[in-house]
Amino acid sequence: MRLRKKLLVRNNVGLSEVISTVIMTSVMIVIIVTASFFANDVLSSNVEGVHFDQSVNAVLCLERMTKNMMFKPLSTGTVTTSFVTTDPYVAEEGTMTIHITNGTGLFTVASILEYKFKVEGGDRVGVSSNFYYVGNDGSSSLLLTGLNGSLSCVKKYQDNGAWVSLDCSRIRCIYGGVMSYYDSSNPVPVKRNVIEITVVRLSSGDISPLETSRIILENMGIQTQQIFQSGNFNIKVQLGNKESPTKSLIDLGGNATLSTVINLSIIDFRITVLGGG
Repeated sequence: MRLRKKLLVRNNVGLSEVISTVIMTSVMIVIIVTASFFANDVLSSNVEGVHFDQSVNAVLCLERMTKNMMFKPLSTGTVTTSFVTTDPYVAEEGTMTIHITNGTGLFTVASILEYKFKVEGGDRVGVSSNFYYVGNDGSSSLLLTGLNGSLSCVKKYQDNGAWVSLDCSRIRCIYGGVMSYYDSSNPVPVKRNVIEITVVRLSSGDISPLETSRIILENMGIQTQQIFQSGNFNIKVQLGNKESPTKSLIDLGGNATLSTVINLSIIDFRITVLGGG
């Protein structure tokens, strides 16, 4: 009887050791699997963050090329990058209209369909708040009246995911002083105010990204137009629900007793994304 009890105790002890081993092994497996999943998730998040930062740098390069190529028709620039966890798009921004109001009423100088280039980050990338790399100075206005401020804007923002975008949805309006103009019908020169209006218009080419891609920026040319005005007048810009403050000829520094010639320059850029190095 005593021997049987000893064997029973010994068997229970052996069974407890087996159960403990199984439990410890199971716990270790759960810990290893959880740690592995967490490590992979952290690694994927870091990789997507690096890819998004790479896209930010590519967009900033495009912005610099836009400025350098602005008055170089038919010039081309290329940025080589990769789209592994990011996706590029050229999206419609809206129609930007330039209005002039004078003594006879309001008329539209130009209606320009604007696009923006944007890149979406991976699912694990987030942006805590909007951040302007370029264009924050004066970006609240569609109408820039000096050399300060940028026609282009590069912004990082959150909108159901992390995005970085490049747009040129504003105009620059500068008073150039008084110049003498000769008319073939009149040998006496006529003095006029000169206002220069510059607009950049982005459009889309083929968007076919691969892991290694080239973003191609092309200056397609400059369209020019002259508008003649007399007396004082107002200039206003609209883009969707957004509207610039009105600027008059006098606000710009002009002489309302003289007639005015407005030189409008629309610079066309096309953005293409092609797979391959």
